[in-house]
Amino acid sequence: MISGRLTDKYGPKIFTITAGILLGTGFMLMSQISALWQAYLIWGLLIGAGLGCSGNSTVSSIARWFVKKRGLAISVTIAGFNFGAVIGPLIIQWLITTYDWQRAFLIVGFVPLLVNIPLAMFLKRDPHQMGIKAYGEDESAQVSNSVDTPITELSFERILKSKPFWIFGSLQFAFGFCMQTIVVHIAPHASDIGVPALIAASILSISAAGRVIGNLTTGFLSERLGSRRVLTGCLILMTTSLIWLIFARNTIGFFIFALAFGAATGGVNPLLMLVPAELFGLRNLGIISGVFQLLGTTGGALGSPLAGYIFDVSGEYRTAFGISVLIGITAITLSLFLLRQRVEPRYSEK
Repeated sequence: MISGRLTDKYGPKIFTITAGILLGTGFMLMSQISALWQAYLIWGLLIGAGLGCSGNSTVSSIARWFVKKRGLAISVTIAGFNFGAVIGPLIIQWLITTYDWQRAFLIVGFVPLLVNIPLAMFLKRDPHQMGIKAYGEDESAQVSNSVDTPITELSFERILKSKPFWIFGSLQFAFGFCMQTIVVHIAPHASDIGVPALIAASILSISAAGRVIGNLTTGFLSERLGSRRVLTGCLILMTTSLIWLIFARNTIGFFIFALAFGAATGGVNPLLMLVPAELFGLRNLGIISGVFQLLGTTGGALGSPLAGYIFDVSGEYRTAFGISVLIGITAITLSLFLLRQRVEPRYSEK
């Protein structure tokens, strides 16, 4: 939320640099840990803060550079995150095997310092800062006419009181609940029912590859069908895949689930920025998406330990995944309500 609000005012550069410093320093410090509390402090707080500064500030600024093809631009950006999730574990595992985990952490720590920080110097909040117009913008842009100028944008206070804001916030809570439950527990679940450990571990990589496909597909579909309709379709696919997971008992079944769930959740990710931009405009997009991400991570923070507790009590995951199905159906219902919400006309307001 803090990075979102300040990105709205100052742009993504400072937070991308901050993220690079926090992530680089955090990974390097992880190479020196010798106690569990140090992992909580460094990984949980330092690296967690770095991740909190990185994604939202960049993607919310990307939205300001595109009127036409905005969905595709955001989708390609988020696909970069997920492509890293596909190849990153393979590279890191090679580093651990070749050297050791301490030196692997040191090497990984150099990446955000040497790549993210220099590239951050080229980032601008919006094209109007440079006296040019956004891609697809019909009217010529003026330097003084930035996204902060309240020409046709709602205030954050008015947005906060609106029904679509809380419908979408509840939807993101539900999505985060389902997403993190699967990310944390899918490999243990597969291993528990007899799937070989290596195959179980590969489910997340297949899911990450599916997310890249979903990211890119969403960009094209949102341009043609509208972001809210595509959001409903992705949530239906996600919930259907969760139902499939309850009955999956072999490698093929898990791989089918991983591709479908990955494509669905990867499709949702760009829409978590596109739908707020459509409903509420760009002026406060950083803080709005920051609030929504907070609600989404809160759902994830509830879903994964709840699933773990259910497993500890019952010895199986079916009940936990059944709850995720119900949460997914709730998300679909909320998205249908969101389809019926009229986009309020924008007006000048401080």
